Amino acid sequence: MLQIQLGPERPAPPDDSLGRSTIGWRPGMTEEEAWEAGRGIWKFKADRALAQDEVQIIAPEGLVLAVATITGITKHGDRYALEGVLLRGDPRVGQPTGTPHSSRNPVAYV
Repeated sequence: MLQIQLGPERPAPPDDSLGRSTIGWRPGMTEEEAWEAGRGIWKFKADRALAQDEVQIIAPEGLVLAVATITGITKHGDRYALEGVLLRGDPRVGQPTGTPHSSRNPVAYV
C-alpha cells in the first residue's frame, strides 16, 4: 500500500497543474477533499507506486482521511499525481492507520 501523509493546509503554487487552490490537510476535510489534496503532486518511483493496489491519505497524526484504489499516474514535470477511484465510506476512514507512517517523507510504501 502507498501512504501519503499530508502537511498543514497552505495555498497551492500558482502553477499547480491539478488546478487546486490549496494543498495539505485541515480539520473537517471530506474524503473527496483529502483525495484531491493527497493524490499529487509528489516525487515517487512510478513503477513502485503502480505496483501498489491502494493509497491511504493520512493526516499528520496518522488518522486515515481517504482511501483509493490506484488506477494510474500522470507525469507533471519531474513529479507525479495518482489517478484512482476513491473508496467513499471505507471503514478505515476516520480511524488511526494500522500501518503508522514511519518515513520523514510524505510518501511511504507500507
